[in-house]
Amino acid sequence: MYKRNYICLSACILWVITAVQPAVLAQHAHDNASTDTVNLAVGDESKRKSPSFFHRPSKDSSAAQLGFANKLLSDGKQKAAMKQFSALVHKWHTSPEAPAAQLAYARILYDRKDYTRAFDEFQYLVDNFAGQFPYEEALDKQFRVANYLMTARRMKFLFIPGFRIQEQALPLFEKIVKNGPNWKSSVEAQFNIGVINEELGNHDEAIKAYDLLRYHYPDSERSVDASFRKAYCLYLAANANMRDETQCRLALSALAGFAGDYPKHGSYELAVKYRDELDARLANMNYERAVFYDKSGKIKAAIIAYEDYIRKFPLSKLAGNASARIEILKGKLEKNK
Repeated sequence: MYKRNYICLSACILWVITAVQPAVLAQHAHDNASTDTVNLAVGDESKRKSPSFFHRPSKDSSAAQLGFANKLLSDGKQKAAMKQFSALVHKWHTSPEAPAAQLAYARILYDRKDYTRAFDEFQYLVDNFAGQFPYEEALDKQFRVANYLMTARRMKFLFIPGFRIQEQALPLFEKIVKNGPNWKSSVEAQFNIGVINEELGNHDEAIKAYDLLRYHYPDSERSVDASFRKAYCLYLAANANMRDETQCRLALSALAGFAGDYPKHGSYELAVKYRDELDARLANMNYERAVFYDKSGKIKAAIIAYEDYIRKFPLSKLAGNASARIEILKGKLEKNK
């Protein structure tokens, strides 16, 4: 009997362990991820790395720990070294060795092609160890990661192209510009913010990005490219609202301005093509308004609309028809007096 009770008790204990362990491990995994992969605002000390059970150093001091981690790395034990560098930062965050350990940790993640985590760990350097690491290298690595995500594809199957994951690169480029607004590649990062928004169909956000580029980097070559991209976004918006005269005028003005200012640019011919297309559309809208008043019997309004059309589009094919119609309508007015 005692034997049977003992077996039942053992089974119950085993069941409890089996049921609880996955939850505990899941929580541990979550804690581990939350402390290693960080995404901090500048100066947010409350989220900085701190000592934990899962980041225990092997040595008793930060200096000894750094030497130990470097030795592991030089011996080709990259993964083990990575853990020890991370442990140092968690245990001795304010030590002189912490920035070097954090930099080494980020570098290893980058070398292992764990790009998104690498970006975040370089960002951790920017947010917590300003002036204590090679800033140029950190920005360069972040820029490379963002570019990779911008051009990578989510999946490929045989000869079918995959889906781009550029939306993941968008906040990364935004951080790069914020980290180093005067850095050599920040203008390219800002331009890519506009391109990604444009490709995602966020034309208003793309226009804002291009305007910011032109404002902050007016002398860069990308400033001219941004002028065309902005005009093109306005053109797309005008096509999405075919009867919106205001939107059409905005796009027409931007395209005409670009074509007038940059006749040697590679996008000049496209700008002229889109300009002429919108000009014809706007002319038709104006002529149709005059015809509407004409057919509605609103003689004075029709005359004003036809005259307005001729003034705005004197070289159009319908300008002659508008002039003839004005004479006829004015004759009707004379008869009605």
